Order: sequence, then structure tokens, then C-alpha cells
Amino acid sequence: MILSPFTPLFFPSAKADGIESAYIQTFAPTDKILIELLGPKIWAGLATVVGINGSASFRIQFNYWDITESTRLRFAALSLSPGFYQVSIMGIGRSAVFRVTDDADILDNTTLIQYSNKDNRSRHDVISWIDGMQHFFDFRVPGGFKDSNWTFGVESEQFVTEDSDIIQLYGLESTQMKFTLGMSEGCPVWFAELLNRLLTCDYVYFDGVRFARKEASVPETNAVMDGLNSFVFTQNLQKVVNIDPKLTLEHQAIMRRVDTTNYRAVNETNNRLIK
Repeated sequence: MILSPFTPLFFPSAKADGIESAYIQTFAPTDKILIELLGPKIWAGLATVVGINGSASFRIQFNYWDITESTRLRFAALSLSPGFYQVSIMGIGRSAVFRVTDDADILDNTTLIQYSNKDNRSRHDVISWIDGMQHFFDFRVPGGFKDSNWTFGVESEQFVTEDSDIIQLYGLESTQMKFTLGMSEGCPVWFAELLNRLLTCDYVYFDGVRFARKEASVPETNAVMDGLNSFVFTQNLQKVVNIDPKLTLEHQAIMRRVDTTNYRAVNETNNRLIK
């Protein structure tokens, strides 16, 4: 059984070296924490949400979708009430502790990144389209865009007439922005690893605005907090302002969240259709 590396939770290795980070990942109650497991059709494993400090614990009820005759996708979109949690998956391990909060002062310092692919052929370790419906991952990170890190560009072609007038044949403007990940307190390095990975997706939204990686840029480390294993990263991005003509009007509305009322899937526990 393989946990999709696009799942927005961190499962630390038992053999990890170095100083353990004390950072606790944050989500909002409205975020959908999408977990994808890819593996054989028969799996007797158990996955649970483990509540900490009084938060409720429960078993994760996976839906499933058959990819091939021998491979099955198991997936679940978790919406949790405020509290502290871990996700435990048999054979994979236990995630780092994360919190769900509705505190506006905390959430105002975070950015919700949502990402998906245009089809299931781009990669073999993530499924974006399930039973004809597109699904997005929600990944909330500490950070945002600073006004001082905007740059502007233009792609244009001009010619000069014999009267020295400039005639523009076409012009396309662009806005590049630098995203700061980690803010002043920093964050663990795996945040940047997932940011670099999710930017390979076809559709990436930062707080509802679509961006793409600027050329071949990757997250750059700007500061290190000694003794805390925390880092600050920056990533060059460019706004995507043109709507993909291949998308239907329904998808142009940017359906970013997994909504179990809008797709059909088979619940693995009771083998009934959810509509």
C-alpha cells in the first residue's frame, strides 16, 4: 500500500536523523484533508484519526475506485472540528501532530494551496479524476505574498513607422510574485518539498488565485532557525489569467474541494453507493 506523496500530511520516517521539528501543521475546519492510498484490491489494514488532548478519535471510512484490475485507489476527505490530531495508517505509520483551528488570528497568517492535475496520466502516484469528477488537495501553509516582491513583465511585438510612430502588434502582460513559505518563525523542510512537488500539477491555486511556477524556479532557502530545524523559503510564481479553453464552464468555476455529495463512489465498509 502506497500513500500518495501529494497527501498534505507528513508521515515522519522511523529512521529520521537530526533535530525533530516542534512545528505543528495547521488546517481550518473548512479544509478538506484528502488522503489517497494506492495498492492492491485486498487490504485488511486500518486507518484512524487519533484525537489528542480530548479531541475525538475515529476510524477512517475509505471510499474506493478501481484503477486497474489489480490496483485500487482508497481515498477519504477529512473535515475535522477544532482540535489536535494524528492520522495513523497500518503499514505506513503515524503522521506528525497537526491542529485544526477556527482562530482567525492564526489562519490569517496562512495560505490555502489547492492543487490537481488535468488528467490521471501525468503521474502514477496521484489520482486527480475519480469517476469523472476532478478532486483537489487542500494544503494550508504558513506564509503569503509580500507587496515588495512583485515584478511585472510583458511579451509584445512592435514596429516603428517611417514617421517614427510606434505601432504595437500585440502585448501580453504578466505579474510575477514571490511566495514566502514559513514567515518569520520558519517551517520544516518537508513543507518546501511538498510545495516543489505540487507545483508540478496543472492547476494550483493560492487562496483561490491560480498560479504557476515561474520557469524552472524551485523553493530557495533564505533563513535557518538554528536549533529548531525550521526554515524560510521563497518561490517565484506567476499569475495565470487565461482560462483554459478545454475546460467546461463547470470546471472554469474552479471546483476546488472534494464534496461527497457531488460524486459517486463505493464505500468500502458497507459496499453501498454514495450519491
